[in-house]
Amino acid sequence: MKVTIKNLCVLLFLLIVILTSCQTGKNKGKIWLPDKELTAIAIAPDATEREKKSANEIVEYLYKITDKKIPVKIISGKAIPDGIIAVGKLAISAGIISEDELSKVASDGYAIKINKTGGAICGYRDLGTLYGAYAFLRQSGVNFYSKDCEIINKNNNLRIAETSSFVKPHFEMRALFKLDVYFKGMVPDPKLGYTPYDDMGYPGDLGAPEERNWVHSASFLMPYRLFGKDHPEFFAMQKDGSRYKPGIGPPGHLCLSNEEMKKAGAERLLFLIDKQKERTFFVVTQGDGRSNSWCQCNLCRSLDAIAGDHMTDRLLEYVNYNARIVAKNYPGKKILTLAYTEATSRPPQRLMPEPNVMIMYCPYPPQTNCQSHDLNCPQNEVGLQELKGWIAKCPDNMYIFDYPRGYSSWYEPFGSFYATMDKLKFYSENGIKGIIQCVVPTSFTDLFIFVQGRLLWNPNADVESLIDEFFKAYYGPAAEYMREYFNFMHSEIKNRPVHQMCEGSNPELVTGQYADKALSILTKAQNSVTGDQIKLKRIDLEKFCVLWSDIDQRNTVKNNLETTLDEHIKRLGETVRIAWDMQLIQVSRKHNFKNWIREVAPLWIQAEPWYYDPAVNVFLANPENLFKL
Repeated sequence: MKVTIKNLCVLLFLLIVILTSCQTGKNKGKIWLPDKELTAIAIAPDATEREKKSANEIVEYLYKITDKKIPVKIISGKAIPDGIIAVGKLAISAGIISEDELSKVASDGYAIKINKTGGAICGYRDLGTLYGAYAFLRQSGVNFYSKDCEIINKNNNLRIAETSSFVKPHFEMRALFKLDVYFKGMVPDPKLGYTPYDDMGYPGDLGAPEERNWVHSASFLMPYRLFGKDHPEFFAMQKDGSRYKPGIGPPGHLCLSNEEMKKAGAERLLFLIDKQKERTFFVVTQGDGRSNSWCQCNLCRSLDAIAGDHMTDRLLEYVNYNARIVAKNYPGKKILTLAYTEATSRPPQRLMPEPNVMIMYCPYPPQTNCQSHDLNCPQNEVGLQELKGWIAKCPDNMYIFDYPRGYSSWYEPFGSFYATMDKLKFYSENGIKGIIQCVVPTSFTDLFIFVQGRLLWNPNADVESLIDEFFKAYYGPAAEYMREYFNFMHSEIKNRPVHQMCEGSNPELVTGQYADKALSILTKAQNSVTGDQIKLKRIDLEKFCVLWSDIDQRNTVKNNLETTLDEHIKRLGETVRIAWDMQLIQVSRKHNFKNWIREVAPLWIQAEPWYYDPAVNVFLANPENLFKL
């Protein structure tokens, strides 16, 4: 054959194709069991949705780790070929994991078994299977920190070690009570170990516009809009003898002694459970509000330990009525109720909760006035003694419904992190079985969710190591400075000391000196990740909390600046810039951002939403012009 330039080019091209193909084949990932390549994840033909999700999550994340996509196979019968991991009930039918083994990790625990040529992942129920899938992925190289922070450790030759592990969470319920008005994207993620919303009764299936108020069931089991006109006697009698109507007193309080009301409410509860048979937790509670809004009829008052004051027995009579009906029709379901405010925070004197009733004790003001210190804080003495009384009375029926954030001024730095972790230790040592948090702090939100998620499974986990691990992953090069600010904030709370209460404003933490030091640290953090928009936004949230608190207290309108005017202008500009980036609307119960900025600066914004107002762009371009005469 005659060698020409053209032939050489063709040969060179073919050589490149061959080498590229070889290289591609060489780099294609492999996933190994100890003595066999993993070829598939398998589920049973009648796998539940959670089992299907478990299998699919394993496949997707293994692909992210190794670049190899393995299939999900459906296998019926007992024969599982080598090279396959069985997920869910298939592991039981195949005899890899026994029901007896799973009974030891009830009800949210899981088993992971990997042998030399195969394996299985299965929970006591399908939710446990999902937790087991995520645990398997953590062992394989995935670290879950938050919704937008997952670290995938790439490995094109992944080897799965032989193992046999059985794990169950310390707390049987691990919930975050979500309020969309605070955090639109926050969910209790099973990846982080939390009880998902689809395991809790959802009032929306009652067609209830009150569905958002999950914890105060009176507003959706017996809504005034359905029963008020024909049955006013179902609702709380006021002191003047009239019955509750919307706009008169707090919503939702019922006449708990009324037998027809109890019967109608129980029917609606059974209807709700029938719609959601796969769910575990359902609430039967009083309406919101304190004791002066409860029913004043003689029969209700006769049920109280102290008429019109100590109303726990009254509530428990009503809750137990529902719990007995539920236990008869739906064994295994749990009924949650509240020990809340002075009306029901004290233990009952006449009654005990039914076995399927869980009491959610609320460490809430005025019994528990400080959320930045644990229950040993002198301001929490009454609450601590009440809780001890409940534990002594019914140790097997106790949950906690806690309040780790400020609900009045949403963006004040709120240092409940260590207080919450210390309380979890106390709860675990005293037999508390479930934890529900009424939202989470604005300060270091994702850190709180991550660390608490680990402690809810293992209360003895090393908190400081978890903090360091999280900061490194979440803030990258800024981790050093963010840890410095985190330590500074909590040392101020501990050493000054600062007692922050969930209800009400807490201006004492962010003094002028606090703001100066905090902003200096946070500016260093920003400078260390310049160009990384994700990490900058994470730092911005913490900085906004300091800026908002500083300017809320010290501004030109109040004429009480503790900085130079130039520094104040710089801070105000950054506050507006971050709020604009966040498209922030509400900053407190009283104020949206537009109205708040009018009160602290001579900046008049009129558009809705405020960040569309041209005046905002003018201000951000030259903040100093706002203060020129």
